[in-house]
Amino acid sequence: MQVNDNLEEYRDPVTYDSEYGKVGLELPFFEGLARETGGPILELACGTGRVTIPLAQRGFDVTGVDITPQMLERAKQKAAEKAVRVNWILGDCRHLRLDKQFGLVFMTGNAFQAFLDRKSQEDMLQRVHEHLREDGLFAFETRNPNLMHLFHDEADKEVSRFTDERGYEVTVWGSERYDPVTQIQHCITYRRWTDSSGVTVTRQTRIDLRYVFPQELEALLHYNGFTLLRRYGYFDKRPFDTDSPLMVCVCNKRA
Repeated sequence: MQVNDNLEEYRDPVTYDSEYGKVGLELPFFEGLARETGGPILELACGTGRVTIPLAQRGFDVTGVDITPQMLERAKQKAAEKAVRVNWILGDCRHLRLDKQFGLVFMTGNAFQAFLDRKSQEDMLQRVHEHLREDGLFAFETRNPNLMHLFHDEADKEVSRFTDERGYEVTVWGSERYDPVTQIQHCITYRRWTDSSGVTVTRQTRIDLRYVFPQELEALLHYNGFTLLRRYGYFDKRPFDTDSPLMVCVCNKRA
């Protein structure tokens, strides 16, 4: 059972950008789709604008929506520093009502996994459907569920290290527990650093992630008005197979 609001990971946008701020192959992937459709673009769960801002810098009309005020404020600051115009909206994309349709609607950062039950998934998909042009594309990625990994609970596993904006070296570790009934992985993450006064600080955050299986995902999209046009194993467009880390999906409105 979820005991947190699932937003703890996103209330420290400075640490988030230090850890996840670099953009990789997802940028050219979504830029390619934007050029294919011609925009305008709607990014759901845009966070600190990691992909939103570069797309706006490339001349696209971009709207970014996020539910976490701290992340959106950080995005606004970054856009202002780069003199980039983005239409930022604070809100829950399950209840989004904009008087506009888009050529491309997308979400990334595995944000699809934050919708923890069927109703949440369907509420989000219906809002996408309403805001997508008839000739538009909807794209997102979600982690490919590997049962051997999911059923192997991990505790106190060091995940990574990074240096934050203050120059502190941060060690990251955590634990994971998968519930096969809800298909939710419950994650606890710890980040530890020593500050400038020599004090060691440890911060704990929790997040729950919903996993969907390939055939389940295709059915979910179908019954919410979408056709799955392309499914890749990563943003480099490699074929999707059992060992793919992701399901990268490109959809349109079902005729």
